[in-house]
Amino acid sequence: MAFTIFFVCAWLIISVFTIIPKRLTLIENTFIFLTTSVISINWTWIINEELKYVKITEDPSNYAGFLIFRSIIIPTLLMVQMNLYNSSSSPVKKALIQIASVLCLVLLTILSRVLDVSDYKNWNLSFDAIYYVSLHLFSIGVSKLIRKSTRIEVKQP
Repeated sequence: MAFTIFFVCAWLIISVFTIIPKRLTLIENTFIFLTTSVISINWTWIINEELKYVKITEDPSNYAGFLIFRSIIIPTLLMVQMNLYNSSSSPVKKALIQIASVLCLVLLTILSRVLDVSDYKNWNLSFDAIYYVSLHLFSIGVSKLIRKSTRIEVKQP
């Protein structure tokens, strides 16, 4: 059941990304996707396997749903958030976009727990929310860093 739900969620988020106007270039979107994907994969590995704060299911279809959430949904949702964030001019709209994105990730995490994909041992949902907020702030920083580095011109002697 988890595989189906997370597959549909991934499909919807990818569809939204395809439809929205892109404010970031292909390179910026790719870099945000790859960096947030690396962080997401390593973060879940450390929390789940090394520190054993969260136990992930051993059911293959539910585990596939977990992999879709970790490797596709989180980075793609961050790309959607960054494109919408850069297209809005108002600080209130930017804050609402971030809140909505974090809320979506928290709801998907709750859904993951309801579907018995994950089981918290020494962990709670507020730690996940803090992680998602940090990941969003990181993606904003990466976006600004890429934009700044691509605008630097070479001085001619």
